[in-house]
Amino acid sequence: MKTRIKPMAKIVLLAGLSMPVALLAHGDTMQMRTQSIGQQGNTAVNILGNWRVSLIEIDGAFTRVPEQAGDVSLQINNNQISGVSGCNNFMSPYTFSTNKQQIIISEGASTRRMCQPEEVMRFEDSFLRLLNGTFMIEKNFEGITLVRDNVKIYLVK
Repeated sequence: MKTRIKPMAKIVLLAGLSMPVALLAHGDTMQMRTQSIGQQGNTAVNILGNWRVSLIEIDGAFTRVPEQAGDVSLQINNNQISGVSGCNNFMSPYTFSTNKQQIIISEGASTRRMCQPEEVMRFEDSFLRLLNGTFMIEKNFEGITLVRDNVKIYLVK
């Protein structure tokens, strides 16, 4: 599966990538290859452990984690996802589909500290709303991608 980024007029920095990335100028495009778990012969990918959100894609537009938020992270344990969503902590129960190709993340809870600057709070609110529902699990070149409808959440170790 290919994800195509639309041409952009500004230079874009992809936060969290540990390999050199060419900066995009007007008219350039970038493709990120992902592979659905189903394309791997139904082999489940081990998603347990600590992950960092590197990028969020909504309707083909990429959103980076605000610098002031620090690392937005997830710890996926046996039946719970917990982590830091910017300046607050969160936790949500989850289950797998029977074939382990999908993760179903239920509504969870979070602390309610006021985040500064406000950009961090807006990001945090959006992220927590997005991190709810049924996601396909796709392996990408550096980690995994959680895919639901028009949303992709890129996670790296």
